[in-house]
Parts: sequence; C-alpha cells; structure tokens
Amino acid sequence: MNWNGHTDTIECLQSLTMPRCSASSVIVVDNGSTDGSPAKIAQWVRDTASDFVEVITLESNKGFGVANNVGMERAFSGNSDYVLLLNNDTIVTEGFLSTMLGTFDTLDDAGIVGGLIRDYYNKDDVWFSGGQIDYIRGAFYHKHNACSGLQVSDFITGCLMLIPRHVYLKVGGFDDIYFLNVEDIDLSCRVQDAGFRLFVCCDAVIYHKISASIGGLYSQQNQYYFHRNRMLFFSRRLSGIGKRLFYGFQFLAAIPAWLGIQLLRRNFKAIIGALQGYYDFLRSHTGIRGRKGSV
Repeated sequence: MNWNGHTDTIECLQSLTMPRCSASSVIVVDNGSTDGSPAKIAQWVRDTASDFVEVITLESNKGFGVANNVGMERAFSGNSDYVLLLNNDTIVTEGFLSTMLGTFDTLDDAGIVGGLIRDYYNKDDVWFSGGQIDYIRGAFYHKHNACSGLQVSDFITGCLMLIPRHVYLKVGGFDDIYFLNVEDIDLSCRVQDAGFRLFVCCDAVIYHKISASIGGLYSQQNQYYFHRNRMLFFSRRLSGIGKRLFYGFQFLAAIPAWLGIQLLRRNFKAIIGALQGYYDFLRSHTGIRGRKGSV
C-alpha cells in the first residue's frame, strides 16, 4: 500500500523484482496519494517492463486496513493461493518469501506467517521477531531478539503478513473501524479465534524504514490513532469485571503515567495526539478521525 511515498514504494518494488522473490504478481494499492505517486509508480512499471506489477488507485485515503483489503480482494479474486502484505517502506532479502511459504507446508494450523523484521537504518537491530498482548496493562509488545526457526506469536505485524486463501475466506480482512494502527492485531486475534496459530519465520528477513509513512513514531497522527484504537481493541476483547478493571487501571494509572513520561521528554505532539485519541474513544468515534461510529 502506498500513500504519498512513491520513492520508498519504487525502492521496495526494485527489491521485489530482483531474482530473490518468487511472487507471481505484485499489486500496489495507492491510498489516495496527493504527491503524484500513481503516475510515478506507473511510469516505473513501464520503464522497467514490470508487467506483473498492477497499480490500483483509490480516490481518497481509506486507511491502512481498507487499502490492504482492496489488494487482498483483487489477489484472491484471481488464482492466488496466498497473499503477502508488505509495507511500501521495506526492502526484502533473497529467499524470504519461499522460506515463509514453507511454513504452511509443515504446519496445517498456521493462519498467518510473519518474518524477522530489522531496522533499515540500523540493520543489526531487530524491530519485530514476534508480538505479545498484555491484557492487564492494555499494551502490545514487539519482541526484538534475533531468532531462528519458527516462533509462535500473539500477533503478526501488518508490515509483513503472509495469509493463505482458506484463512482469508474464513476470517476476512482488516476491520475498517481502526483506519490506522491496531487493525493487524485485531485480525491476528480473529484468526486465532478461528482455530489457527500465528508464526514468525525468523529465517525470512526484511528491512523496514520504521514509521516512514506516518511522520515518525511520536507524531500527533500516529499517537492519536494508536491510543484511540488501543482502547477500542481492548474494550471489544474484554467483558465483565475484566473490562471494568481495565478501564480503572488505564484512566487512573497507566494513561497518567504515560502522559507524565512524555511531558518529561517534551513530546508535546504525542501528548496532544493521545489526548485527542482518548477523547474520541470516549465519544465512540471510529474509522477516520472525525467520523462517529459505534464501539
């Protein structure tokens, strides 16, 4: 999925089109870019005669989940047995896809497979080697250890997801109520609810320009959607006394503590974004900011 990031997207496509990736076709969904991305990507496709690359252009920014759903629907409407979701700000390595595909040959209950994701700018640093969901603290954690083989995970990041047709047909795609952030964790949990397991294939490596498309981890936009959607996710997954305890802990302890830390760090935009996110969560706002939905 591309949004105002044609330079990164073309670099990603260049890595995919070298003799290191066994994808039969590549779909680029442009999510309402305003920087001329569709034309520039289409020109690169013509210049390189990359006829197996298809560009789908959306008229406006529909959010991460919807844009990826469009690509998955297009792929699975054809002959694809698997769809690989890949952020546009990534670079792949030789054999990563065939290594990931091999997981489904050995494990019948594999629902989504991810890979080892390293920092593009600090290649020794691991950004994702698995994920953990903490229902007590209301938090999501990336594991950052260099690993090998297969690791079971609570969730797979939407930066790199390999999804088979039968899982997609049973579970569906991303929920559009999130717009940006946490939709990958929601999908991961729904896949597990359907009886599948999630695996990180640590021998399949890519490099990620972390938060390149959203202005940085502590941007106001990123923090708004993360904090609003974090609350939305747990409010939907929890019930009864567990849900009441969660709310109490969040609003009396966790949120004030986080805001205090960011204040000391002078991350003022992050604070504003988070507060706006919590306010909109309490007003039952979902999807793109400004639209009232239903929690």
